[in-house]
Amino acid sequence: MSSPFEEFSRAVLCSFDQTIDPRLRSTATSSLEGLKNSADGWTFCLQALSVTAEHRVKFWCLQALVNMVQLQQRYITLTEQQQTTMRGALVAWVQSKGALQTDEPAFVKNKFAQLVVGVMKIDYPQRWPELFPQLLAALQNGPVAIDVFLRVLNTINDEVVSAEGGGFDSQVASRIKDGMREQCLPQITDAWHSILQLHESAPALAAAGLHTIHLYVSWIDISLIANGRFMEAFLKFLHQPQLHEGACLCLSEVVSKRMDAVAKLEHLTRLSIVSRLADAASSSVQLSSAFAALSSAVSLELLDCWDRLTVRGAPSVESSAMAEQASSLLRQSMPLLLTCFGATDIEVSQCTMGFLHSYVGRLRKLLPSPKDVAEHSEHLQHLLVAMTRKAVHPDGYCFEDEDEAEEAFISYRREISTLFKGVARVHASLAQAFVQNTLDSTLANLENAPWTFIEVALWLLFQLGEGLPDGVIREKGGVFQQMMSTLLKSSASAHPHHAVQLLYFEIVVRYYRFFLAQPDLLGGALQCFLDRRGLYNHHQAVRSRVCYLLLRFIKQTLKSATRDFLEMVTQLTEVLLLQRDDSSLLGLDGRGLNGLASAASHEALVNSFHQSCDGCTCRASTCTRGSRGGNEDGGTGDSAVNGDSLHSAQLTLAEQLNLYEVCGLLLGAGLAPSEQVGEKLEALLSKPLQQLQALCTCGLSLPPPSASSDSAADQQLFAARAAAAAHCISVVAVVSKGFCNLAGEQQHGGGGLPRAAFSHAMKLALSALHPFGKFSEVRARAIMLLHRVVETLPDGLVDFLNPALPQLLASADSKEVQEVVTLVNQLVLKFKAKLAPTITQLVGPLTSAIFSLVASLDSAIANSSSSALPTTGPQSDEVRERRGLMRSYYSFLHSLVHNELIAVLADPLNAPHVGTSLRALLQGCVEGPDLQLQRQCFVVLQRLVESWGGSDSNFDAYVLSDILPVCFQALAQPHFKLSDAASLPLVEAVVNLQKVMLNQLGARTTCYLRDTHLPSLGCSAEFCADYSRLLEEGDVRQLRDFLRQQLALVGEGHTDR
Repeated sequence: MSSPFEEFSRAVLCSFDQTIDPRLRSTATSSLEGLKNSADGWTFCLQALSVTAEHRVKFWCLQALVNMVQLQQRYITLTEQQQTTMRGALVAWVQSKGALQTDEPAFVKNKFAQLVVGVMKIDYPQRWPELFPQLLAALQNGPVAIDVFLRVLNTINDEVVSAEGGGFDSQVASRIKDGMREQCLPQITDAWHSILQLHESAPALAAAGLHTIHLYVSWIDISLIANGRFMEAFLKFLHQPQLHEGACLCLSEVVSKRMDAVAKLEHLTRLSIVSRLADAASSSVQLSSAFAALSSAVSLELLDCWDRLTVRGAPSVESSAMAEQASSLLRQSMPLLLTCFGATDIEVSQCTMGFLHSYVGRLRKLLPSPKDVAEHSEHLQHLLVAMTRKAVHPDGYCFEDEDEAEEAFISYRREISTLFKGVARVHASLAQAFVQNTLDSTLANLENAPWTFIEVALWLLFQLGEGLPDGVIREKGGVFQQMMSTLLKSSASAHPHHAVQLLYFEIVVRYYRFFLAQPDLLGGALQCFLDRRGLYNHHQAVRSRVCYLLLRFIKQTLKSATRDFLEMVTQLTEVLLLQRDDSSLLGLDGRGLNGLASAASHEALVNSFHQSCDGCTCRASTCTRGSRGGNEDGGTGDSAVNGDSLHSAQLTLAEQLNLYEVCGLLLGAGLAPSEQVGEKLEALLSKPLQQLQALCTCGLSLPPPSASSDSAADQQLFAARAAAAAHCISVVAVVSKGFCNLAGEQQHGGGGLPRAAFSHAMKLALSALHPFGKFSEVRARAIMLLHRVVETLPDGLVDFLNPALPQLLASADSKEVQEVVTLVNQLVLKFKAKLAPTITQLVGPLTSAIFSLVASLDSAIANSSSSALPTTGPQSDEVRERRGLMRSYYSFLHSLVHNELIAVLADPLNAPHVGTSLRALLQGCVEGPDLQLQRQCFVVLQRLVESWGGSDSNFDAYVLSDILPVCFQALAQPHFKLSDAASLPLVEAVVNLQKVMLNQLGARTTCYLRDTHLPSLGCSAEFCADYSRLLEEGDVRQLRDFLRQQLALVGEGHTDR
């Protein structure tokens, strides 16, 4: 017959076994849970712990006891005798451990340590003062007892001392730390030293001891550790690989011990830590991350001492002497620090970054004293050299397929960049001289220097600009201009490696002011963009970046442009005309769908077009991990592209748009007569307009996307055509950015060619809305183009708006409708009453579109979990979208009533929408949480009452019965708070509206208020009379203040009026 312990062991093992019958495992788990929760289950677990040999059973027993002590908190309910029994059993278990044959798995020892600390948190030191003497006495039993002892100490740190622990209790931590200080810390440190003496026979135990020691240094008496016996051991262990990291951790904690500046400086001086670490480094100690962190900690502490003694402390002879001592020690620590920074391993180098950033930041405080800065020049010079070396790309770096190591290098290089710019701000002349020497020596040996060296020299020049003041960069004949002249005279722009080429262009664009000061060099710089070095570069990444950078460069230097720049338009037009024509892919060559289908599948054609949108079709993946850096171009040559052919300049659609915009800027800069500009403009737009014309014609031959189609492929082809049309519209829009108002061109003798070209282009572009208006990308580009029409052809605006806006609104989503409203508001502000006929036609469709979308959103909101519109807290996407639509509609009405266009709302064509508009305004007056938006609605109502009130009896009645009540409803909403800064303007808007009602409707307003409305709100007769009299006799400010006073009293519950 099995004993209870055997049955218990089988149940535990069964509960851990995932391969057995789930029902059996469930039965075992239930029985174990019953045991765990039983009153005497803990005694059974203690007995089982001592008799079982199965490790998983021991772990289960310990876990059950931990739960009883910590989670169930049943330990504190035990009798004193029972608690003593448990503590005795724990000590007995430790005492049973000694030689290696008594060892347990780490998970069992860790769980035991957790149980000991759980009991300790309750009983130590008052009811369990003998805990540490008992643990210390067991150490002589052997290595297993030592291991358990260290694990208990580690757990004390994790679960008691460390504030990062989830159950941290400051009172418990203070009680236990105070108890250990009073009773046992000297004995514990003696035990630690004894454990460290086992470093030859038991190096793993010594390493564990070092780890434990470093956890305790921060809160124990520093003299217990910062003494001869421990320091000698730590320094000796720096040379032993297994103990190296632990020794570094201990020394870092010793030097970082919190003290005031004077005590810390004396502490570091007494330790001679700077010289000792330098000696260790000179004796070939491992340059590890831990050693670099230690070196950085020493330097950081010395920097803090220097800072506190000089800046924060009261000046005195003694403090000045100590500050100088700290500064001297800091300078002595720099060589070792820079050695760690220059380590080959990036992780080692990064450990020094925290100190270096602090060091450079501290030196900025010395800027008023060049002499003090000069004392650090040598270290800054060495730091610049080290940063340059660390910024060099590693061998075999692959740009096209970066792995984790390469991403880590890029991140590390960004940090170096920040540090370098900091040094340049601290010592500008030193940084300039260093970069100039590096650049000159590199460019002088350009043919033989590795591309990585050339790239880092240019990188330094690129970064230098952010670290220097503008005055230094603009200094005529200064070092910076000398460096730029040297670069431009070199052949760096023609270097075969694309990383060097890209950085060259980045430098040209960043320092465009140099070319403004030296306009004779501008033409040569631009030529780099236009030849094999730029647009015709065989590397796709360079071509792509050059298109963007050229646009930036032209924008920045346009004011220095001359007539010769127009030749660039001709060259760029040639490039753009040579781009691959997708007409055949889109079925525009006259063969029709059947002919097209025989050539290729529709899906392939669609994918081909979108590939041209996303990336160059000639791009080839050329980086292989097995053959990095195999050629002069870093192993990334593009064999699919012939650099000598014009056709190599195949560009993505986004890159083409950049070039079109460049041409537009140059053509619109007034560099040539209007006739010449018009001819070049027509040539530039000829290809996209021809394609757009063909797309619009062919697009109508397919059924719309919402209708049934012969195949899904037809719909895909239609979508591809829409994407092509959107690109063509974008071309017209970006080219127009270079032109301002062309309305008076003919009157100034210009001949009107640019105006005529744009007028034709814009009409054709907007006509694409008819076949492709159901596609969002086409609508978005059309809205962008209409914004440009406002700036370019304002006098012909109506000709573009009338056919375009109805097409836009027919399929627009809420975001696009809001964009249309923004466009219309822009027009209204610009043209005011002149736009009345057009706006009259637009009010109806715009109102219908907005409220159709609002109705759909209201339905979605009603079907959601909460049908109410929350005024505070999280909002659903539908609620946010609805509020955005209503906000745009209120802004539309606000623009109309403030720009001489109120009459369009009352036009017979728009009469059916008046009621809808008024109801929306009334809702906006009371709906929160935006008080400013509510005020806007009141202002619109005020203007309507000013215009329509007193002339229409029906409207007058509506004012009293519907508009007047919202003046009081708005102020009674839960979200309205007088403490809100926006409440005062809202109250004032409410008062202004009532004043306008009084002016337009006369005594009917006060009579209605006094006799009907205010009494319906429960107001006393006295209040009704006072309010009506104040409305008639007081000014706006008096009535506003009266209302605020009454609202404040209501909020405090002090009024019954």
